[in-house]
Amino acid sequence: MSDDRSFEGKTLLITGANRGLGAALVEAAFARGAAKIYCGARDVARFGSALDPFGGRAVPVALDVTDDAQVAVAAKLGDIDIVISNAGVTHMVPLLETTLDGARATMETNFFGPLRLVYAFGPQLEARGGGFISILSLAALVPAHGAELYSASKAAGTMLGHAVRGAMPNVAVSLAYPGLMDTDMMRSTDFAKTSPQEIAANILDGWASGETALFPDLHSQYLRDAFVARPAEVLTDPYALMRDALLRYLEAKS
Repeated sequence: MSDDRSFEGKTLLITGANRGLGAALVEAAFARGAAKIYCGARDVARFGSALDPFGGRAVPVALDVTDDAQVAVAAKLGDIDIVISNAGVTHMVPLLETTLDGARATMETNFFGPLRLVYAFGPQLEARGGGFISILSLAALVPAHGAELYSASKAAGTMLGHAVRGAMPNVAVSLAYPGLMDTDMMRSTDFAKTSPQEIAANILDGWASGETALFPDLHSQYLRDAFVARPAEVLTDPYALMRDALLRYLEAKS
């Protein structure tokens, strides 16, 4: 594994790059010296003129992480140093109200999507001493009330990240656990949120400093602290950890 964690002169692939955190990650990576970024999206037309300021350094790529054919085409890009697996879907449905189809669709994007990226890009990342950054969620650590299957899909992503680290020792792996973020996915939530620009900057700076678990905002840091201080509650009352972290975050934001 390369000790060089800088973005200077590197080529990245970022999935879900057309909006929200993905778009913020593109901007932040260029600000840190990235030479080229392949910007993945299900529909490249959605970029509109957003990539124009970056000129030819930002390359739109049709990449639906649930589409085997699109992933296979993208895998032919042979110059990628760092993959940021950011594409994901929310599934804000209580456990007993969801359907198997809903559960499968959630896992297809949030778990099998990143797994496809590992299969497709892992060999070149291993050969280049590259990196894999997986954008997960606080819900990967403790269940989100009313969105338990979303939590399960993100928890599976955590285990995948650990597996990649063990199977590909020449690939640097970091897992990011952002909290409440001001994106379209969370637009219906009235709580105070952290901007995607701040979270993107903290994720990339954490990666560059060698952190393997990234907690890029106050909400995520409060949950991390509670998780460490009261580990037994992860098994007995995990919702309490999430609730307490949220209350501390909202108090700090008020």
